[in-house]
Parts: sequence; C-alpha cells; structure tokens
Amino acid sequence: MIGKIPRFVMTEENFSSVQKQIEDNLLEKGIENKAVMRSSMLLEDICCRLFAHKSTQVQVEIHHRFGSTSLRLKSEGEAYNPLSEENTWTDEDVDYYRSIVLKSNRDWLGYSRSNGRNCLSIQVRKDNKKQVRYTLLGMMLGILTGLALKGIFSAEIVGLFDVYAVGTVRTMFLNAMNMMLAPVVFFSIMAGIMNLSDASDVGRLGRNMLGLYLLTSVCSAGLALLLGTNIFSGELLQWGVVQEDEAAPLSLLDMVVGIIPRHMTEPVMSGNMLQVIFLALLFGLTMNSMGDKAHPLINLVKAADTLCLRVIRTIVQLVPLVAFLSMTSLIFKVGLDSLLTFVRALLAQGAVLILMLVVYGLLVVVIGRLSPVPFLKKLVAFLPLPASLGSTNAAMPFSMEFCVKQLGVQEKMAGFAIPIGASVKMDGNCAFIILQCIMLAKLYGIDTSAGFLMTLVLTSVALSFGSPGVTGGAIVCLASVAVSLGIPIEAIGMMLSVDPLISMLRTPLNSAGGIAAAFLLARCEGQVDEASYQAE
Repeated sequence: MIGKIPRFVMTEENFSSVQKQIEDNLLEKGIENKAVMRSSMLLEDICCRLFAHKSTQVQVEIHHRFGSTSLRLKSEGEAYNPLSEENTWTDEDVDYYRSIVLKSNRDWLGYSRSNGRNCLSIQVRKDNKKQVRYTLLGMMLGILTGLALKGIFSAEIVGLFDVYAVGTVRTMFLNAMNMMLAPVVFFSIMAGIMNLSDASDVGRLGRNMLGLYLLTSVCSAGLALLLGTNIFSGELLQWGVVQEDEAAPLSLLDMVVGIIPRHMTEPVMSGNMLQVIFLALLFGLTMNSMGDKAHPLINLVKAADTLCLRVIRTIVQLVPLVAFLSMTSLIFKVGLDSLLTFVRALLAQGAVLILMLVVYGLLVVVIGRLSPVPFLKKLVAFLPLPASLGSTNAAMPFSMEFCVKQLGVQEKMAGFAIPIGASVKMDGNCAFIILQCIMLAKLYGIDTSAGFLMTLVLTSVALSFGSPGVTGGAIVCLASVAVSLGIPIEAIGMMLSVDPLISMLRTPLNSAGGIAAAFLLARCEGQVDEASYQAE
C-alpha cells in the first residue's frame, strides 16, 4: 500500500496476500462483511481476466467519498473490457461461472479507457444519502440565486427569467414524471399479480390491504385535523377576502363510478390512478388464468416493468436541479420574509409524520406481533431518500428494495403491495390537504365550522386513495378540495411555491404508510423473514 489514498499493486504472484490486505482495509472502514466479500469476489474475477489478457499488474485504489466506497482498478496494455458480455460460453467453460457473477453484479461495475490504461471501478458501498445532500444544496443555492437576481435586475426581467427559464425546466421535469406515472403503476401491479398463485390470493390480499389503508388514512386525517385546528388557531395574517360564489361540490359517487374507464387510453391520458389500477388488476388476473399460453406476455410485462423502473431512476437524478429552480421561483414570487408564513405548515406536517410513525410502530406490535424497534429504526434511516425525491412513485423501486432487504418481506409480496400503496396509500397527502385547507381558510377569513371540517376530512380521505404519487401530485388534490370549499385558486399558486419544502415531510409519510401496510400484510401472510427483520 502506498500514498494517502490506499493503493495496492496486484500481480499473479502476490494476488492472494494483497486481496486479503484490501479486505482488511475495507472492514476497518466499517464496510459490511457482505459488501466486502462481494467486492472481493468481483475483484478476483476481473483481475483474473486482466492477467489472462497479458496484464502483468493491476493497481487498485480504495476511494471513500461521503458515504460511498469504491475500488478503482488500472491496468496498462491494449484496450480490453473484461465486463463486456460474451454469449459463446457454455457451462463447461472455466469462465462461464465468472461471467454469470459479473453479469449479476453489472450495476456495481464500470469501465473506461484513459491514457492508454484500462480503468475499472467496483462499487463497494453506495451513498444512499447523496440525493438528499444534493437536493438540500440545490434548495439553498436556489434561495441565494433568487435573492441575488431580485437585487440586481428589475422585476420585469426577473419575471421573464422565472417564466422562460425556471418555469420551463420545472415543467419539463414534471411532464417527464407524469409521462411515466401510469406505465410504472400499470406494469408494476401486473408483475406483482403474476408472482401470486391464483386469483383468490389477490382477492384476499386486496381486502386486507384496503382495511389497513383505511385504518391508517383515518388516523392520519384525525391527527391532521387535531393539529390543524390548534396550530392555526388565533389571528393569522389575512391574504385576502373570499368572493361570494358557488363552488361545485366534489362527488364521491362520480369517483367510484369513474374507476372503470370508457376507453383503454383514458387512464393514461387523464392520469386517473384508480382506473390504471383497475386495468392492471383486470389484465393481471386474466393473464394469470391463461396458464402456459400467457408466458410470452408475462415475460413482456416483467421486462416492461424493469424498463419503467429504470427510467424513473434516471429521471429522479434531476431532482436537485428542480429543487434549485423551485426555490429560486419561490423567492421571486413571495420573498424571503414570506417564508415565515409557512413555518406553521411545516411544523404541522412534521408533527403528523412523527405521530404516524408512532402509529405504525403500534400496528407492528398489535397486528404484526413483533418488536417495533427494528422496523422504526430502519424506516427512519430510509425516509431521507423519498424526502429528497419528492415523489412516492419515484421512491417506489427503493421502497420495494427496502422491504425485501431490510424488513425481510418476500419479493413477490413487496412487488404486489408497494406499487398499489404508491398510488392509493397516501397518508401524507391526506394530512397535507387537511392542514393546508385549514390554514388557507384562516388566511382568507373562511369560517372553519363543523360542517366545513367534516366535508374536508371525508373528501381528503377519499382523494388520498387516488392522488398522483408524483412531484406536485398532492397540489392537484389540494386544489380540488380547496376550490370546492370556497378557497380562492390563487391561494394554491402560493402553496405551489413552497411545496418543495412541505413535500420533504409529506412524501416520506406517503412512502412510510405504504411500507408499513406492505410489511403488515406480508406478516399476516407469513411472508416475512424474521432473521432479516431483526438483523442490523
């Protein structure tokens, strides 16, 4: 080992001893034994290929950056990528099993050619909080940029910049998320159904899930109502006066009848998630009943599911940029001082999140008959990820992975429950709608009578079962409820400006609710590995 960055020179003669030194170095840095063994196995496979390709030595560096750790390999010689896929190997070849190992871990590996050397990377441990840091950094830079531009340029120039630069990019991002909303939910639910044995399983699981969803949604609505009426009590700064006009009431009957679409393309075009779920269940159950004839379709659905989830992962990498633009736009519109108006809203949303975590813990004890400590400890460590994404659907693949690897939920159960929960399990949205409507009603002098609050709770719970799980989706539901209660539409525009902040508390509650329901459902079905659940 040489230099400050741990560097090792590996040859065929000293490979075993140097490999042991690298493993010891990683373990000393607190890397999990499982990750060290996987990385060591990949290192051995890659080095064997490089040595066989006439490389006399391989330089290995260990890089630590924030929460991520990686091995960087450099080898002199002609261009050669040991990660390239070969299709001519058979199970009788020496390299056959090594090729399977590399293919199964392809997401952890990388290759490039630089300065006449073959450069490879092995990701030992990924930085799960990188997205959170970048998002918070983007928000801070957005505030500073907004203040600077307002101080330098006139209001007209700032307005043009907000519309044509900030607004354009933000709209393009939201369009990209909405574009993938229906396909992700449709294919994920279908893939989950295909992993179940028969239609009776789906029916039983569906009834149990609906009961869990309704229970926690009512808890979320009750806590939001209690907190909202107390936190927003007293005199608040008045934003305006409501004009006396009739608002069209929301129809729960229309919502139920509208679950079945008139046309196949209607759910995709309108973004109606209840209709998308209906079609996914219909097609999934039908394909399950077709037996062997459905195998080509099943393979196609599973491939489409994988594709959609990877596209979502690609899109959410732009979240820090969108956070930067959203905060810049906020400063343009309301100024820094006006942010204090929304402190109560942030406190209320945060309080609901904390109290609902307590509720989920109690449900783990009562329904799951397990200690809630591992569940809550792991869940709290996971929630910064959906907070940074600002989208329950964008966090869906990460939620499924968390349920399987951290909570011990069987993969087929997570694949069935999490996609549905990402669309109809919106405890955070339910609380958000109630809290914001109470706040906005106070700001516009609207009487929050018992009838007002009862209507608010019922419509909020109902809409939370079909609200879009994408960035800004809760605002759409908020607008529907608020306008029906007589709150001016311009008030929703103000909420849109600060939504990125509130979303960092709302989205984690949405994801936590879906995870809790999936875990409890799996526990009731005997599909939880207790050893994985109890493991650190």
